[in-house]
Amino acid sequence: MATLGPSVLRPNGQIRFPGPPHRTVSHHPSGSKSFRAAGDSHHDQVSGNRRPIPLLLFLPLGVIAALLNWNSVLVSVFNFLAILPLSAIVSDASDTLAEYFGDLVGGLINATFGNAVELSTGILAVTSGDTYFAQSVMIGSILSDILLIMGGCLISASYSTHILYFNMAQTGSLSSLMVVTAVGLILPSVLYATFTSVDLEDQVLSFSRGTSAVLLVLYVGYLYFQLGTHKHLFQQEPNSPQEGESDQDENEQKPDLSKTVLTLIAAGISIILCSHFFLASVPATSATTGISKTFIATILIPITSNCPEGVAVIAASFGGGDVNFAISVIVSSILQIGLFAIPFLVMLGWLIGVPMTLFFETFHTLALFFAILVVNQVLKDAKYTYLHGSMLVGLYVLFPSVLRGLPVTDILA
Repeated sequence: MATLGPSVLRPNGQIRFPGPPHRTVSHHPSGSKSFRAAGDSHHDQVSGNRRPIPLLLFLPLGVIAALLNWNSVLVSVFNFLAILPLSAIVSDASDTLAEYFGDLVGGLINATFGNAVELSTGILAVTSGDTYFAQSVMIGSILSDILLIMGGCLISASYSTHILYFNMAQTGSLSSLMVVTAVGLILPSVLYATFTSVDLEDQVLSFSRGTSAVLLVLYVGYLYFQLGTHKHLFQQEPNSPQEGESDQDENEQKPDLSKTVLTLIAAGISIILCSHFFLASVPATSATTGISKTFIATILIPITSNCPEGVAVIAASFGGGDVNFAISVIVSSILQIGLFAIPFLVMLGWLIGVPMTLFFETFHTLALFFAILVVNQVLKDAKYTYLHGSMLVGLYVLFPSVLRGLPVTDILA
């Protein structure tokens, strides 16, 4: 993997990379999905715009439509739209709690609620025995992060800038993470081709559970490394201008803790409720509209979940702004899905007797493999233009056209 060569750490905490134009990028920590330390000013500028609060009107409509057995398409649409503002509210509330309880506990809070929609949908799908739907949601979320959101960030950051130079440490972390995720998905396919049909299901299931345990331990180790023993590696330089701004923010009155907790609980319960009604209406909606369950799980649900945070990080990186913050958000989101959410669902399935595995349907495995291949190619030089972002977004746009008519089949069923 190529490197940028020597760089200069300025007294104000900025890194200057060689090569024209002389672009400087703020040295921010890579944190969890919404760590304020990674870009407070940009986060504050877009936080108000990323909350589609008027869509909360669809929350009671979705509940009423489901309870009164309205048309399945209306039930799906109402609950789908209600999830958008609820996802933003959960993200903001978890941010606030993270500020109250410090880095370590705050990191755990963000890890739990950072992907609330995917987790709630996955849990409901696994408990109902629809493991294929749960797997599709997880893969779709990863694809949305590394292609759609990252591509949007590169396009936004390249506005009025010819070439962007970034810190290779962050892009290298993203590349390594994607490789680990790919290995975890490819190995079950190797087992599928190796064992006989008699041993196949048991071997893949046992391997998936063992691998999930390892991934969960690895994720805990990552959190402890980043937020505990080596958190100084991810913090801003003491003399950086942003540090003074954060000191001023600390003097400001924080939102009421009890109100924040109640807001988080209420929004979380509402997401679970809307997800339940949405999932229950998916089969009938798919039959009525001709849209496959795979398309709904892989494209629609991840976009709904990632939309609020995606808009925030794309706006934060506009014109070459806080791009390191945007990359750290993407890295953290993929970590939460690949090392936490998917293994957690496998363990949940083990606990309740549902054979949830890490063996994904062929299309999903190939889509993720090619996406990782393209993204690693883009990241290897650590310098970008709007064309790189356009390639990532273009690749993501190809998937809906294929998934639109893809039949739903569970390979292990």
